[in-house]
Amino acid sequence: MRNLSVGLVLCGVLGVLGCAGSRPVPLAEADVYYQKGLKDLKRERCLDAVANFQKVVSNYPGSPLVADAQYYLAESQFCAKDYVNAIFEYQRLIDTYPTSEWLDEAQYQLGESYFKQLRRPELDQKETREALNYYRYFLDDNPDSPLAEKARQRVVDCRSRLAQKQYLAGDLYQRQGHLEAATMAYQDVLSDYSDTPWYYQTLVRLGEIDRAQGDEAAARGRWEEVIKDVTDGRVKAQAQKLLSQPPATHPRPRKQVGQPAGNPAATAP
Repeated sequence: MRNLSVGLVLCGVLGVLGCAGSRPVPLAEADVYYQKGLKDLKRERCLDAVANFQKVVSNYPGSPLVADAQYYLAESQFCAKDYVNAIFEYQRLIDTYPTSEWLDEAQYQLGESYFKQLRRPELDQKETREALNYYRYFLDDNPDSPLAEKARQRVVDCRSRLAQKQYLAGDLYQRQGHLEAATMAYQDVLSDYSDTPWYYQTLVRLGEIDRAQGDEAAARGRWEEVIKDVTDGRVKAQAQKLLSQPPATHPRPRKQVGQPAGNPAATAP
């Protein structure tokens, strides 16, 4: 009987301990997680920062810290190079907290999040176009922002990347002997990206096509324009070398074919 009583007591104690052990750990105050997140982000412990700011955003919707935590959550995702989730979190800040003091930075960082995903120039340039659009939106809304000059340079960088993509298409067509398609691609560079460094390189290549087709006057006119206006010494040297060479004695005929598959002409943003 005594052993039975002791056993019942032990079972009761263990039951109480078991219940106590299964209780959820209470959340700390929002400020605790917020400050931890700031320290983690400063030390570039990006994933730890994500976890701490996510706790503030998810568990304290009424806290005065939640808008700032939302911005730093996006910054932490950016820090972790998780640019897809960073885009989502920056956009959430803009949509949910339109009066946030971080609104300008979030708009700029949307462009940066796409810019960080840029592919090689010969590949699809979807991210480049998205970045370009967001930098333009930012400049439309914040022309006097301290970040405006950086955004303007990013616009130049994106447009130069798109010009290079189009130039490379023309270069491929030219090397394959599809001079009509090459000319069309190069003309798009001249008309849509005249403010980029690829303008003068494209003039050089169009001059090569002109000479190959027997139009020496047009070729020389393009190269003379390059020599007169370009600041890139390498491109100027190319034009000077071509001008010093004698014209082709047997003009190269055009191939009357369409554009090669897989290289559609790009539309300039």
